[in-house]
Amino acid sequence: MTLSRLDAGASTLVLDCGGEQLSLCYLGSRLPGHLDLNEIPRLIKAPTPHGELDCEVIAEGFPTMDGQSSAHPALVARRNHHALLTQLRVFNSVATESTLKIELRDDQAAVELQIEFRSTASGVFSSRCTIVNTASDTDLHVDWLASVHLQLPASYKDLERYGGFWANELLRERIALGQHAIETGSTRGRSSHQNFPTLVCGESGFSDEQKSVLLATLEWSGNHRLRVDPSPAFGHSLQAGVALQPGELKLTPGEQWQSPSALFALSDRGINGIRQQFKQYWFHRKGTGIGAIRPVHFNSWESSYFSHDAKSTLALIDAAHALGAERFVLDDGWMQGRNDIGRGLGDWTPCSERYPSGLGPIARHAQSLGLSFGVWIEPEMVTMDSQVAQQHPDWIISAEGYAPVSGRRQYLLNLCVPDVHEHILHCLDRLVKDCDPNYLKWDMNRDYAQVGFGGTSTPYAMTLAWYAILAEFRARHPTIAIESCAAGGARTDAGALAHCDRIWPSDSMDPLQRFLIMKHANTVFPPQLLGTHVGASPSSTSGAKLPLSTRCIIALLGHMGLELNPKVLSDSDQSTLRRWTTFYKAERSSLANADFHYLDELEPGLESLLVYNNDDSRGLLFVLRRAYPAHAQPPTVRLPSCVANTRFDLELLNPEDADFVQLSNDWHRGGKVSVSGDTLHQVGLKTPFLRFGHCALIQLRPNQDW
Repeated sequence: MTLSRLDAGASTLVLDCGGEQLSLCYLGSRLPGHLDLNEIPRLIKAPTPHGELDCEVIAEGFPTMDGQSSAHPALVARRNHHALLTQLRVFNSVATESTLKIELRDDQAAVELQIEFRSTASGVFSSRCTIVNTASDTDLHVDWLASVHLQLPASYKDLERYGGFWANELLRERIALGQHAIETGSTRGRSSHQNFPTLVCGESGFSDEQKSVLLATLEWSGNHRLRVDPSPAFGHSLQAGVALQPGELKLTPGEQWQSPSALFALSDRGINGIRQQFKQYWFHRKGTGIGAIRPVHFNSWESSYFSHDAKSTLALIDAAHALGAERFVLDDGWMQGRNDIGRGLGDWTPCSERYPSGLGPIARHAQSLGLSFGVWIEPEMVTMDSQVAQQHPDWIISAEGYAPVSGRRQYLLNLCVPDVHEHILHCLDRLVKDCDPNYLKWDMNRDYAQVGFGGTSTPYAMTLAWYAILAEFRARHPTIAIESCAAGGARTDAGALAHCDRIWPSDSMDPLQRFLIMKHANTVFPPQLLGTHVGASPSSTSGAKLPLSTRCIIALLGHMGLELNPKVLSDSDQSTLRRWTTFYKAERSSLANADFHYLDELEPGLESLLVYNNDDSRGLLFVLRRAYPAHAQPPTVRLPSCVANTRFDLELLNPEDADFVQLSNDWHRGGKVSVSGDTLHQVGLKTPFLRFGHCALIQLRPNQDW
């Protein structure tokens, strides 16, 4: 018996690599360093019940189609047109402080597998697998290879997953774990609006603040599959990996394939503990400094849509500057022939009539006012009126013998063709030379169709090709930041963030929807790297009419921006926008390092969130009324323990949104009150009375006299 442990933050993973078959012995809270690991398998060994094969039941570390295990296989393969039986056995393992590499082999099946676990100080683990065809004369077809296979703690009884549709992504679904498998995934070519490639499992009734949970997410922007199965060793197991088309992955003799990584983390403090671990993970990985400046965006899309030219855009830049914007992003519609969604994609030259001098004068005007400049692009797409589509119809994805399938009257370029790769980079280089942007909004507005099916590309290869284009562009232009957008949130995934600097999680700027979208995206991504903008009323997507103050306050929950038409704003509205952009600038350095503590629901439709910076003891308490009140009295909210042992000056920053009462607490009407953090934690505070659609923002600052 050779037991190997890997520690990440407050968690420990223990695997038995000494027996013939790899087994997982422990996954949970960090074990003491002096613990004798050999005690674990002796104490938890599972009996073999009646009705089963005469095989020892273990918590398999990587089950396969071995002819005897009833576990869902983490590897499904074929050779010579038949299912391949694989009995992978451990023949080597190497452990360091932060890595565990395990090599498994089946000489009869001519397959080798390498599993690599990595740990980080943040508490986030990663796992990936490499499969090798060791046969000398036959191909190996791989139908499924999990990036990770985990035996979940037996106490885990609930599962949470997130999905939805355009402009209403990341809706939460809670499911009880039972006798049947639960699977989620996407075969749309993108990680998709419908299925966020993430699962959260935990103890029965786990919440944002309470109980033990595990989150697993796939670092991949394409087709994916995540599933939870009942385990023969009791409890459940979890797998995550690329969803492969039949025949998509063929390994010739000696060839190997490496899966994308899966990331996972555990918390005994509910989902908030997961959020904090992933925040530290991404900050370390991306090199995002604590005081990183996140300029207030102004995005032109909902100001003018396709109706703009050089004159109107210059005026819009002036208006954006007056409202407090620090970056101007020229969205869709600047290209030659681009008057609607079905025209003008593929050539990426400025319209000679609307922008006769190119985008350079626009960028320089923004920069003269102190604004940086960004541009919208969608370089994976073409429309049929473009020169590139007419000159290179063979670059367009289609299945042989079938007409290509459009989406928004646009078509997919085959990114796996080297000339397409170079065409896209050439167009982007030309754009950079024209207007010297420091920011690109990279959009991708349609699902894949007809990719694969024996053609010159596959869904897996297309995703890798997108990553390769991004990597090459970054090598050429390392100072330009890139936002991942795909009709809003269809590429909200860890793979996209690994290659980009900002995620646009939804096209909905309805603050009631946006609060939950940000909350659920924040399970994996730091809010600081998620764009969130102040939109118009009524909302362009939901049609909801909501107060400007609520729209501004919810925009503080991420990387703040403005996306509305200044021409229709009253003087009062403009003043409100300036107030909150000024507030964001003053607070963003503190917000950048703050932890997001979503508080458990006090009543249906009332959301509360404490954003708290442990370093400077500054916090913001958000209380949002998403549904009509269920009671005449607003509830009392208790703040988490992070506020204990500190005295604060507490102030409601928008008392005008909480004035619909006859009598109220003094501090509900404005002004500061000195209060102990211990009181806020142990007793709590009465939230202001809020009408539907209103949000209260309560600021906590350390009392200087304490």
